[in-house]
Amino acid sequence: MPIRQVIELVASEFPSVTQSKLRLLETHGIVYPARCANNGYRAYSLADVERIRYALRQQRDSYLPLAKIGQNLALLDCGEEPVPLEPTARMVVSDGEVAVPKTKRVTVRQIMDYTSVSSETLEKMVAAKLIAPDLSGRFSVRAVAVVRAVMQLEAVGIEPRNLRSAKSAANSAVDLIDKVVGPARAKNTAVSKDRARQDAHDLATILASLIEALTMQGVEEIS
Repeated sequence: MPIRQVIELVASEFPSVTQSKLRLLETHGIVYPARCANNGYRAYSLADVERIRYALRQQRDSYLPLAKIGQNLALLDCGEEPVPLEPTARMVVSDGEVAVPKTKRVTVRQIMDYTSVSSETLEKMVAAKLIAPDLSGRFSVRAVAVVRAVMQLEAVGIEPRNLRSAKSAANSAVDLIDKVVGPARAKNTAVSKDRARQDAHDLATILASLIEALTMQGVEEIS
């Protein structure tokens, strides 16, 4: 079956699942869809769908990283039972994804709880200046999303140190946004500050879309 049909089959339990998510599962060896001979498109079996459901449930219910889920599936494929996890504190989840904290700052422990990142990998991200602690050792809540993305890239061989250019591009975007909203923020009134904050968020979204479009354009040129 095509990837679109797979999404339809699992959507009732995992409404936020996307094609990108399914491709990520394939990258981690969770599923191995066949390729159609006539067009090269992915063709999933019912067994693939069950493996996808298993992986998404393990992420949602046990908060396992994909590497561990893959190991568990390998054991099940051999007729063995995975070692049960010790009970741990759980985070709130939404549609199979662990929810982000509602605070503005998070601790190292919270980042590790929300992402399952190892302390070694987290240190690499700090060294690459992808995330940075404040004087109290806490991070912006946005660091949770950064860590999740970097972990996905690391899973396919892209090290945190190789992402410094992405951080530089983000810094350039922030500088550009600051030039646009700076005059309004400088008025130092509640209304102007709120307006500047909203404009900054809107511009960040637009610039992120631009970077995505330019990246996809480049990928198509080398494909």
